[in-house]
Amino acid sequence: MKKRNQQQLLEQQRKRFRWMMIVLAFLCALAFVVLGVWVAKGTEEDHLVRSARAYAKAVDSFRAFYTDVIVSAVIVHPWVEVTEHYRDKPGAIPIPATMTIDLVEFMSSQDKNISVRLISDFPFPQRASRTLSEFDLAALDVIRNQRAEEFYRFNYNQNHKELNFATPIIMQQTCVACHNNHIDSPKTDWQAGDVRGIQVVTIPSEPIWNSSGYRLYYFIGFVLIAFAAAVSALFYMDARVRKVFSLLQTKNSELEATTTELKQQQKALDQHAIVSMTDLKGDIIYVNEHFKTISGYAEHELLGENHRIINSGYHAQAMFENLWNRVCSGQTWHGELKNINKSGEYYWVTATIMPLYNADGEMDRFISIRTDITQQKKLEHDLKSSNEELFALNLVLEDARREAEAASQTKSAFLANMSHEIRTPMTGIMGMTDLALDTQLTATQRGYLDVVRSSSQALLSILNDILDFSKIDAGKLQIEVVKFELKELVCYCLKPAAVIARKKGISLRLDMPTNIPDICIADPIRLRQVLVNICDNAIKFTEAGQVTVSLRWTADTHATGHLHIDVTDQGIGIPKEKQRLIFDAFAQADNTTTRSFGGTGLGLSICMKLIELMQGHMGVVSQVGKGSRFWFELPCQGAEYNKKILKSVEVQSVFILDKQINNNVVNACLDSKNVQISYFDNRTEFVESIYLASDKNVKCLINNCFGDFSAVEIIHDLIAHDIKNHNIILIADHVSESEINDAQTLGVSQLLTHPVAPVELFNMLEGIEHVPVKERVADASECLSILVAEDNKVNQKLITALITKQGHTVTLVENGLEAWQTFMQNTYDLVLMDMQMPIMGGVDATRSIREHETSHQLPPTPIYAMTANVLPADKQACMSAGMNGHLGKPIKVTELKALLNSLMKSGVS
Repeated sequence: MKKRNQQQLLEQQRKRFRWMMIVLAFLCALAFVVLGVWVAKGTEEDHLVRSARAYAKAVDSFRAFYTDVIVSAVIVHPWVEVTEHYRDKPGAIPIPATMTIDLVEFMSSQDKNISVRLISDFPFPQRASRTLSEFDLAALDVIRNQRAEEFYRFNYNQNHKELNFATPIIMQQTCVACHNNHIDSPKTDWQAGDVRGIQVVTIPSEPIWNSSGYRLYYFIGFVLIAFAAAVSALFYMDARVRKVFSLLQTKNSELEATTTELKQQQKALDQHAIVSMTDLKGDIIYVNEHFKTISGYAEHELLGENHRIINSGYHAQAMFENLWNRVCSGQTWHGELKNINKSGEYYWVTATIMPLYNADGEMDRFISIRTDITQQKKLEHDLKSSNEELFALNLVLEDARREAEAASQTKSAFLANMSHEIRTPMTGIMGMTDLALDTQLTATQRGYLDVVRSSSQALLSILNDILDFSKIDAGKLQIEVVKFELKELVCYCLKPAAVIARKKGISLRLDMPTNIPDICIADPIRLRQVLVNICDNAIKFTEAGQVTVSLRWTADTHATGHLHIDVTDQGIGIPKEKQRLIFDAFAQADNTTTRSFGGTGLGLSICMKLIELMQGHMGVVSQVGKGSRFWFELPCQGAEYNKKILKSVEVQSVFILDKQINNNVVNACLDSKNVQISYFDNRTEFVESIYLASDKNVKCLINNCFGDFSAVEIIHDLIAHDIKNHNIILIADHVSESEINDAQTLGVSQLLTHPVAPVELFNMLEGIEHVPVKERVADASECLSILVAEDNKVNQKLITALITKQGHTVTLVENGLEAWQTFMQNTYDLVLMDMQMPIMGGVDATRSIREHETSHQLPPTPIYAMTANVLPADKQACMSAGMNGHLGKPIKVTELKALLNSLMKSGVS
């Protein structure tokens, strides 16, 4: 209803405005008629002057009316724009100057006999092309310099006469700012009262006064035309004003909607924020409901009071002075305040205080918007208390950590020292035992020495387990992921286990399907360690029957997958309640003093941790009296298949003499190549079947452990039946030196050991011989000169014996200083350096040697550590000092021989 009343009121105002403009236009026209009658009574020239003067004054009057009445009435409304470009903007009206120009042009177009022009010698760029006539210049000079109110002149041309009548255009106060600030204005120092230009009315005499009887009618007609033009202009302006009023109505509606939205927002703000307003003295003039609720005061108790009514006294006076100075300077203050309510309870708020301004831009109030943060402050206080307690606890934990690290370092130093002290005598024991076993011994003596070697190996295995467990426990054991031959690794690491199993009277079977990748990426050293440990346990706890190692491959993509390995035995089994304990350190299924099997109980614990480090899983399934199945699963990447193994072979058939069950790998490999396989467990049938075979290129595989006959006897039979010796392959768990010599005497040099690796088998079938390498002794031309730095007498004898047995010469020194001095005086092909020696250690001696070689530009001599320090840090120290490699104690004869042979082949000497 209120909105409808407003619309009706606006419509009534528009009607009154239209009638007012019509009446004013009529009055102006009537004034023109009266003036015309008065002018008509004068002379012709005077009449023309009077007519021109009246015409000019009429234009001035209309301009004044438009400026004072119309423009001043609508310019106060912000949605009405008064501009020179009003034609292009809806809701806009022209400025007085533009309206006057458009009006006189419109009038001149309606009457061709009368011309009205607005002339200025400072025109805007869009009118700068107009040329000023001699009259224009003269009129401007007289009116501006003599301050004349008018200037006119009659021009005579033959029988034609016309009047040029000029009046000044004076700069009003409202026009000065516009012209001085307009971007296109050619003059920017106008002042009120300056002559902006002239208004020139040109009236020819002939068209108007050629008949004195009609002059009044002509003039009346002119007035009517002017009246019609004015009324048309006024109605046009009325239409523009109506558009402006319509726009005003729209904006008013939008303003009402905005006001409603602001009220809703204020209501929402009041529900959350604590709002108050004060005057410039700081006295409260407004509070919202939330302020009254949290402070406990009623509105009449707060209004007129200062905010000191809720001051808790917690903050310093300087803070409030800073707050007051900041807001009084027009800035905003942010901060946290601790207040007190009417009941004496404290509460915290975060406050924003800022000044407000009136319509004149003067500061007249201050507003404060607060948020209750009492609960947050309580949580901060509790958190601070907890942090202080946590800090104190961290100090205790830090002390405990330092003590633990010190204890760990002490333990590591002890283990490293223990390892060195045990490995040093172990080197002498195991090395001398191996040397003694290579000599002529009685059966009893050999038995005694076998026990010594076996016990030494068991002791070394226990030592390695303790070191591995220590590294895992300290988190220092690193997994090395590299590419390796998977099938070869499995077969070669099971070959020693197969020998142990055969000696115990049980068989070791390998089940390895053809879909197992030949190459993959993982940690081969730790995989070998886990597999050997589990197989050794399976053989140790199995008295009769067999141990089966089964491999499975589950492909995830073409190059990734999971490797599953099961080791199944037929041993004593593990009770169900013990199965979870056997993977704990130092735990065994049988911990009694009467247990039948020894061991530290570290092996399976180490295996479990290694598998976990390799991102795998491990477990056991067992039944007492029936055996156990230990399994583990590892993720592998980079799976590939050996192209050499994948290609076809030319062999059509293979005859195998073996009544054992360890040929499943051989069988699977040959089946995949469509090779015909014939198994025999009778010596006579085996030989006769080969003899009668149509393919004389048949391959013959013979198990070395076959009944009461030796492999050499069967080879004699085959050769006697015209079987070529290069087609005979001997398979065995272990072959003695004498058996190898006998087989080679008969021309058979192809030997495979269980379990057979696919690569080995295909190399044999393709005729690539694998000849067991006999121990090589260097001749005089290959003899190496070797400097050995070793402080232990037993190890000196052992190293000397091992090296001289290979045909090389040895120079012994007992410490690093002697090694460096001796090296300065002689030339050596190899230096074997112990790490821990008196006077100077091996690492310092190596650095001295490398510095000497560098300073004298000498080629580096191979230097290898030969030490009982086998931890990764020890190896890294050796390599950093400039050594070429590391040989751990007890010395492995195979590693030492390999090193010497490699130097002989490279021609170091």
